Amino acid sequence: MATHQEQVESAISDPTRHYTSPMDVVHDDSLDIEEKRKILESWKKDAELLSTAQAENMSGGERPQLQDVSLALQELGQLDS
Repeated sequence: MATHQEQVESAISDPTRHYTSPMDVVHDDSLDIEEKRKILESWKKDAELLSTAQAENMSGGERPQLQDVSLALQELGQLDS
């Protein structure tokens, strides 16, 4: 069984494998604020790359999640303050 840190590292490297939506990260009580932020930042970077690929007509048909990730980061920021 993976340790908490190993699970967090895995979620950072591939957030969509662990979570259905960015808000699922925000609401995951097993993570602290910094872990949530790292996962969402990784997700945002992936979404930005996907958005660029779609703009260049290289889409794999995935729904862009950049806005969803941005909203989740915004909510996380409100929880943190």
